[in-house]
Formats: sequence, structure tokens, C-alpha cells
Amino acid sequence: MLEIVGSRKRLEILKHLSRGDKYVSEIMDLTKMDGKRVKHHLQRLEKEGIVESYKKGRRRYYRMVKDLKLEIRAPPEGKFIVYVTEK
Repeated sequence: MLEIVGSRKRLEILKHLSRGDKYVSEIMDLTKMDGKRVKHHLQRLEKEGIVESYKKGRRRYYRMVKDLKLEIRAPPEGKFIVYVTEK
């Protein structure tokens, strides 16, 4: 899971999807990435079950299906905790 949320670009995509469903072109514009990179990141997120896609007309939309919470604790614990919950 840390590998998935460890990517700055994937976190940026998740930030935009947390505000509502988006289609690939919208995500491209918001993240300033090309379509190939956006689709790659979306496929990884979909494979992990964090997002899902659906078609509406000719467009494929993506939406978050799980809530993510990243908690970072300061020393002495010094550990990362990632919570994944169903929406």
C-alpha cells in the first residue's frame, strides 16, 4: 500500500478524485500529465481496489471506492500507519 500512496502523482490523482468522479482528460488537465501516464497510474489504483471506472457515453470515468488515511507518528514511535476503509 505504501508503494501505491508513495507516488506523488498518484496522490495528486487521488486528491482530485476525492472531490468527485473525473474522466481521463480532466485528470490530465488537472495533473499536467499525458494520457499514457495518467492511465498507468489509474490502472495501478484500480488494481489495488482504491478506484473503479465506469463508462458514461464515450467517456470512462474514475471514482474512489475506498477512503485512505495516512497517519505519520513522530518519534519515539516513528512509524507509518495507512488505513484503508470502504466508502
